[in-house]
Formats: sequence, structure tokens, C-alpha cells
Amino acid sequence: MKRVLRIITAFALCLTMLAGCGTPPAPSGDGSSSTASSLPASTQKTDLLLWMPPFGTGDSLDMEFWTKALEPWATENNVNLSIEITPWGGYEEKYLTGFSSGEGPDVGYMYLEMFNDFIEMGALADISGQFTPEEKDNYIYWEKGNMKGGQYALPFVVGNARIPYFNMDILNKVGVTEPPKTWAELVDVTLKIKQQLPDVIPFAQEWADPAIGALNNVYYPYLWQAGGDIYSADGSSVALMNNTAAVEAAQFLYDLKFKHGVLTDESLALSGDAVREQFCAGRVAIASMDAKSSTQLDKAGINWDFLNSFEGKTKATWVASDSLIMNNASKNKELAASLMKYITSAPVMTAFHKEIASFPPITKDEEYNDNPKFKDMYENQSEFFHTLPVANGAFKVMDTLYKNLQLMMLGDLTPEQAIQKTVDYSKSIG
Repeated sequence: MKRVLRIITAFALCLTMLAGCGTPPAPSGDGSSSTASSLPASTQKTDLLLWMPPFGTGDSLDMEFWTKALEPWATENNVNLSIEITPWGGYEEKYLTGFSSGEGPDVGYMYLEMFNDFIEMGALADISGQFTPEEKDNYIYWEKGNMKGGQYALPFVVGNARIPYFNMDILNKVGVTEPPKTWAELVDVTLKIKQQLPDVIPFAQEWADPAIGALNNVYYPYLWQAGGDIYSADGSSVALMNNTAAVEAAQFLYDLKFKHGVLTDESLALSGDAVREQFCAGRVAIASMDAKSSTQLDKAGINWDFLNSFEGKTKATWVASDSLIMNNASKNKELAASLMKYITSAPVMTAFHKEIASFPPITKDEEYNDNPKFKDMYENQSEFFHTLPVANGAFKVMDTLYKNLQLMMLGDLTPEQAIQKTVDYSKSIG
């Protein structure tokens, strides 16, 4: 998860510049537009700018894919389509700079943590009116793009679930033939591994990861499984102390380290990438990772299994919900909407999911192209899926929560203190 910029007060002044943002207006039919050349209107191309993140093994792979995939659409619509692959590092900074300077994309890609501030700025267009009822119905997750009173997002990646993986060869060595399903069973199994296989890390979490996205693995699923949530349903207040769930989840993790000793000091020094590397090396028995990690586990020859969720009071699984967006200052909203529809069409998404990144389908007319092991989870267990909130101050609160929980795992705070300090902070910025 990348760090979200706080929107400085001075940005309000920049909004006046947005009238010049986006692409030049398409020339009128009689060629009278001030931007039109002497060419006939039928040959005058419209400029459109698309920003996408890197999903492949390098920026060049993504650029090659999108250039080829979108060329037919650009030709058919007489569009000069410029594509930029925006690196994850400094991702939000580029969007803020682009939108404030009038040089942002007509169509872009955002993840949930970004939306609140850009919606509040008035930088994103409500796209609902650009789609027919039939088109909306074809999108499996259309409703997830509706936030803060408008349809500001077209879900593009809904999936890449954070799930517990199990090295079954290790579990078999201690007489366990099936993955543990509940919190209590997880404790029992990891204790067996600790006692019988001292060279194996029983349970690994990425508490040393610098990004707050680590919470998607290390805390949020347990919070939801305990029956809690981060924010109230309307996003107006932090809900961590509305019941005992937040403390119960924190206490469970605290006990894994300080009571049971199955979250070792070594495992707590790992980043997300390091957890996966250690799992692939056969040194970790159980760890939560993203669904895409399964490809690397297969390449490493690991005999793995997974659960969509452990079970506390209920089940819960974190899933990504990243989306395409339209710049509210775009001068060519109809073309921008057409581009969004083409990008998310079944043929383009099928190629994307096969060639670049395996995610579950986002439309009803696309076949499933993700790992077959996850098909049932995505198609029949989505009732347990959770996404992050779009709420005022959410990033600051989540950042503070992560820091307090890290202090808890170092023994500097109790579970109660970690949660209470986070709630107190949320009130101070409210």
C-alpha cells in the first residue's frame, strides 16, 4: 500500500486551474474550433490521456500490452491516445500534481485510499450517466464504485484477496492433514510446529513492512472476524471502540507472540516480500499473503493449501477494490467513458488477466482466468469480502493504527492502549 498525500489547503486555489485540465476540446463539425488545424474535421484526431499503474514485470510490458490492446479503439474513434505507466512509488503525488496543474489524465487508476480526498476536491467525475442500465448490470462489482454520494469509480481490480497459506508438507510432519480453520485451531497447530520443528517459523506476519498495507494481512481480517470494523457504516466516525472486537483481535495477535511464542522475533522482522521469500524457501509454515503470491509458490514447488478466512465470530477476507476514474475536468467525457468501457470489456480483460495479471473477472461476460483454486472463493464466498473505507481522515487513522499496533508487538503498548490511542487520535483530527 502506498502513502497517500494529505491535501494541503492551498490546493483549493488550484481548482480554478482545472478548467484548463484534460484534453483539448474536439473540433466542431465545421472546423471552427480554435484548436482545429486546417485539416477536415473527419481527419482531426482528439487527444486523450490514460494513466495506468504497472502490473507486469516492468513498465515496458504494461506499455506494450495497453498500446496494442487499445489501438483498435483509438483508430475507430479517431483518437490520439497517449498512455503513461505511472510507477507505484510516488503514485499519489503524481496524481495530485497532475490534477492541480491541469495536466492530469482523462482516465486514470486509483485505489480506495486515494478516493476521499480527490472526491472532496471535486476532481473526479460521476460516471453513472455515461453507462446504460444494461452496461451497469454487466459489471459484477458496479456498486463498489459508488461512494460519497456518486459513482466516482469503475471497479477494475476486485480481488487479489489476502488469505492464509499453509505449507502442507510442514503441517503433515506434525500430524496435521488439513489447514486449521478457527483461531483456536491456528494456535494449536502453530504450537505443535513450534515444539516439533524448531527451525521452522510457525506463523509469519509482515510487521516490519513500512507500508500500512501490511494491515490488510496482519490485522484487518482478524478485526472483521471478531465482528468489528474500522469506521461506522456511514464513514463518519471510527468504530474501533464501538464494541470489543478491535481489542479482541489485537489481543489475539499479542498472545501469538507473548503468550504462545509462535510469532517469533524473526518473523516479526519481515516485510511482506520477505514473508513470501521465506515461505517459498520452505521456512514458514503459515502466513497470510495476497492471492497473486500463489504463482510464486507454485514456481518454488511448495505444496500449499489455503483458506479464504480463519473463523472467529465470523469469516472475513480483505480484497482489493481498485478502479478506473474519469477526470472531472476532461473535455471529452463521452470518449473517456467509451475508453473505460473498452478497457473493461471481456476481450481486453481476458487478455489482461492471461498476459499481465491474473485477477477474477469484473464483468459477467468474461470467463474466469485467475488461479482455479480460488474460483470457488470468488464466485461463492464473496459475502465475506471486505474493502477499506472511504472516509475523512481514513489514511491518517490507519497509519496511526499501524504504528500503535507495531508498538504493541514490540511490547510497548497493551492491546487496549494501542486501540484507545488510535481512537483518541481520530477524535483529535475529527
